[in-house]
Amino acid sequence: MHTTQTLRTLIIGATIAATLAGCAKKEDTPVAGTPAATAPAPTLADATGAQGVAAAAQASLPKGDPATPLSSYQKINSGNTIMFLYYGILNLPTQYDKIAEAYSAEYRRTSDGFQRKDILKALQPRIDQEIGRAKANRYVVLEQDGYSLLSRYDFDKKSFGVNEMSDERYTYFNDNSGYTLGTTNAAAFSTLPIADEAVARKIEAHLSKNDKLRMEVYAYAQDADPSSNRVKLEIMKMRLYGPGNELLAER
Repeated sequence: MHTTQTLRTLIIGATIAATLAGCAKKEDTPVAGTPAATAPAPTLADATGAQGVAAAAQASLPKGDPATPLSSYQKINSGNTIMFLYYGILNLPTQYDKIAEAYSAEYRRTSDGFQRKDILKALQPRIDQEIGRAKANRYVVLEQDGYSLLSRYDFDKKSFGVNEMSDERYTYFNDNSGYTLGTTNAAAFSTLPIADEAVARKIEAHLSKNDKLRMEVYAYAQDADPSSNRVKLEIMKMRLYGPGNELLAER
C-alpha cells in the first residue's frame, strides 16, 4: 500500500487466487449418469494435522464488529503506530529498550549507557500512553493510492480484481520497518463487485486513462505474531475513491 511515506507491500509467495491454500488436489471427474463420490468424513489426523491446527487457531481469533462506525477507525500511516498496536495486543511485559531503539533517534545515536538510561526513563510514560491508546482501539484504516489498484472489469463476474490483496503479503512503513501488518481474510476482499453498469463504466474509464485512485481498507487487529513482529488484521470493509475524492464503490 502506497502512502506519502513510501509504504511498501512485499510478496512473500503465492498469487491472490492461491491466497490461503497449498496445492489443491485435482478430483477425478465422475462418470456421466453416476453420483459424485461422497467426500470422506474428517478424521482425527485431519483435525490434529498442521492444516487443522492452523484452521482452529484462525477460528479462535477475536472478530471485529461490523457495526463499528468508520469514524472510530484510527489511521495507520507510520511503522511506530504498528509497533504500539503490536505491543498493545501482545499483552506481554513491554520491551522499552527495543521500542526506544526504533522510536527515538536520540536513543540510537548515543552509546553512553547513562544517557541511554536517562532517555529511556523519559520515554517510558510516552510509550505506555501510546501502547494504551492502541490497545483501547484495535480498529484501524490504511490508505493505498496508485494507478494499478484494480485489474480490468470482469464482465462474467461483474467485478474488478483488487491487486495486491492477499494474506501472503505484508505491509510496512519506512520509518519503522521492523513491525508489519498482515491479513487473515484477504481472499474475501480480492474482488470489488460492481453490478451497476454505470459505476463499472466510470471505474473502467479511470483505469483506461491511468487515473490515480485511492482505496481505504478498514480492519480489526486480531492478533500479534511475535515470531515476525506482525499484527494480523481482519478486513472489515474497503472503499474506492476517484481522483477528485469521489466515492466510487465500497464493499
